[in-house]
Amino acid sequence: MGCVPSMHLTCKPSSPPEGSGKEVGTSDCCSPSNGAQMGPRMSHEMGKSVDPGLTATGHHARSCDADRGCHSGALQPPEEEEEEEGDPGRDYQPLIEESTVCAAQGLPNGEHLFLGPMRIQRQTMTILLVFPTRDSQCEAFEKASSNGRYRYDVVRSAENAVQSYLEYHHEVIIIDIRVRKGFDALELCSHIRATHNSDHTVIVALRQQSNGEQPSMLTLLQAGFNRQFAENLDASSCLDELQCLEYGEVSSQARLKAARAFVTAVDNCGDAVEIAAEDRGIQYVNPTFEKLFGCDGKEVIGKKFEDLSRIEKIKPDVIESINTTIQNGKHWDGVCQIRRQSGEILAHKYRVYPVLGQSGKICHTVAIRSTIAEQPVTTEHPYAVNNASSPVGEPGAVRRSRKESVAKLPPMTLEAPITKVINMLVSLQESSSSPAAESLDKILEVLRSSELYAPYVSKQVRDDKMTSELVGGLMTVDEDLLHHRRMSVAKRTSYSSDKPLYNRTQSQATALKINSPEVQTLLDNEMNWDFDIIQLERLTHKRPLVHLAMQTFRRFDVAEFLGVEETVLCAWLHMIESNYHASNPYHNSTHAADVMHATAYFLGCDRIKNIFVESDQVASLIAAVVHDLDHPGKTNSFLVNSNADLAVLYNDLAVLECHHVSTAYRLTLKDPTVNIFKNLARDDYRSLRQQVVDMVLATEMTKHFEHLNRFVSVINQSPDDASDNGFDLTDSEGSDRLSTIENQTLIKRMLIKCADVSNPARPLNLCVEWAKRIAEEYCHQTDAEKAQSLPVVMPAFDSKACNIPRTQTTFIDFFINDMFEAWTKFCSLPDMSYRLKDNYLYWKRQEEDVIAKQISENNARISTEEAIEERR
Repeated sequence: MGCVPSMHLTCKPSSPPEGSGKEVGTSDCCSPSNGAQMGPRMSHEMGKSVDPGLTATGHHARSCDADRGCHSGALQPPEEEEEEEGDPGRDYQPLIEESTVCAAQGLPNGEHLFLGPMRIQRQTMTILLVFPTRDSQCEAFEKASSNGRYRYDVVRSAENAVQSYLEYHHEVIIIDIRVRKGFDALELCSHIRATHNSDHTVIVALRQQSNGEQPSMLTLLQAGFNRQFAENLDASSCLDELQCLEYGEVSSQARLKAARAFVTAVDNCGDAVEIAAEDRGIQYVNPTFEKLFGCDGKEVIGKKFEDLSRIEKIKPDVIESINTTIQNGKHWDGVCQIRRQSGEILAHKYRVYPVLGQSGKICHTVAIRSTIAEQPVTTEHPYAVNNASSPVGEPGAVRRSRKESVAKLPPMTLEAPITKVINMLVSLQESSSSPAAESLDKILEVLRSSELYAPYVSKQVRDDKMTSELVGGLMTVDEDLLHHRRMSVAKRTSYSSDKPLYNRTQSQATALKINSPEVQTLLDNEMNWDFDIIQLERLTHKRPLVHLAMQTFRRFDVAEFLGVEETVLCAWLHMIESNYHASNPYHNSTHAADVMHATAYFLGCDRIKNIFVESDQVASLIAAVVHDLDHPGKTNSFLVNSNADLAVLYNDLAVLECHHVSTAYRLTLKDPTVNIFKNLARDDYRSLRQQVVDMVLATEMTKHFEHLNRFVSVINQSPDDASDNGFDLTDSEGSDRLSTIENQTLIKRMLIKCADVSNPARPLNLCVEWAKRIAEEYCHQTDAEKAQSLPVVMPAFDSKACNIPRTQTTFIDFFINDMFEAWTKFCSLPDMSYRLKDNYLYWKRQEEDVIAKQISENNARISTEEAIEERR
């Protein structure tokens, strides 16, 4: 027999479970444990395999009740081991109120689940009972679980339910929805469904037997429940329900869970795989298929087999042969050719298999394509032949000329470098062996791409909802908008450029007042990476940019380089800061000051000082100061989606970045009292302006990976005699290569990009503060998008349910890690890299706790509502 529930008890086998690596007690009975120590640990043991010896006859049931003490059957534990519930010496609330480990029964001996030929090992079904109070129904399910020899836990609160599920991942969860007192069952179910890999958990709603006011089945399904069970105090009926779940939905979910292994295998298979539905509509292609065809899988999904055949230019009689063979329930095997998007013709072995469903009817077809290593040559049009009549390598097999797709590009008067490279590779390919020629084919395909440095977004990223939403919101515009007309002019949203901008008069161009002692003491630490910009914001009443910039500009002799008095420089900074929106939580003058501080810090690195001249330093500081000028607190996607005048003005391309730098120069040049460029020679002004414009435009996120990949491929590729850290500055050749205009441009772009998003590498208190501010600003945008019925580009930033730690870890994973790894290595800043990793681990820990915190807040709200109702 197994064990019935025991408060703070755990059943231990007479010998250690195989492979557990833990020493277990020798007693055959359920021995009491210290509640304070065993609360979280108890279910850890529950989750392990249980020795079958635990089912030995003579093991009597033992139970423990919190109010009545412990009662046992024939076997009595030693008296000295008995102790009262809990530990009066500890203030401890156990995670799992009751936990029982019983003998593994599950499916009958020798019976396994199968997914095709794959045998699935079934473990004892695990159950989580969520009941706010222990009543007769709860006890009926406990008895049923014990009789069925299932492993189960009983919890009383929503917080403990989520924590228990996150730790043990129960296969079945039964939630009491009969009364609302204690917790919101629908809210709890939604939170569980929001956790990772909860799709395979079966959640059952326990409802009242009467036909009173109960949530509809549709409401339960939308919340995440799989089924409902009418209350029944008969333990036998409860056991019947559990066994139906075990042999039905739980077994089906186990098969679905195992199917992930097949999906992983197909995703990483070296052959191209294509799966089509009964109507021959393509449902899936793997990454190898995308590489073989030279296209994105999204372009193929939904197309019919016949459409793909036309792309491949397979002869109609071959298509008929394939269809006839498949309809007869046999697989077709032959050789085909495809014409890739690049125009290249490629032969491959083609196999098509039918998948039979109910009544022997074909429900899917699977096509597998394997490339042929040695490509034959022919001048005939592409076609396919059945392998039975003309096997690969025998006469009659498909042949093509591998030189068909590598014709040289026509000569041009002004030939681009990439054209020269392609023609050189084509000439090399003509005299190369077949394997080398095939490799050159792939190289040429990549070089012919229009986006050489644009990243390929992997399936893993596309499948991660948070990452795809964040990337979509920051890097792209909703493609659906391309198929809709713009709003009328009357409905357009006006931002920034339609508002009167700051116009400084002569009387306002005054020198900066002497800093207060507190401000000056803080500014004395300006060269330190740990400089507290938030404290400066408080001390200067949200005017930190003027104070910090003047301190930094003096250190870099900016006024002297520009040939202007400090009063002009100070007046310009006042004008710039006045045109940042103090109402923005994030994109305000404090952010500009923070980016300028990071820029100055990077400029002080030895490697940068040896590469940049004075004009590079001044351009970098000015670009940092103006890089978000007149920012409306909304993203480019919002402006484009709302048809704002700025988006129309800049044709939806880098809208804000163009506006920032344009506004800075427009305000500067129209007023001599703030024109810091008025004494520069024409050529010097044009050169400085070109650098500033290029750096500000580099902060636009759609080009993020292009800039990063160029930097990594060009700057961090060491020559043979260079050090491991990039170009060797002690070598004159390496220093000269870094000092070219092209490489300096790449470095300046990367410098301001890293400065712009340096918050995750700042001290933790600043990192957390900036994370809260950007989340608040993005939540405001989401609210505005909903209010104006616009596409919500970043749904993760919902003011009611924003998971800040998750947004930070996602942002760091996708945008920050690679960029800062390259930059800190290039600048020799290992401490900054360590700080970034420490902050990432902090956010990871916060991410794990956020769901429990949200549930606690919801429960507090429910308790307040209940208290108000009782007073009424």
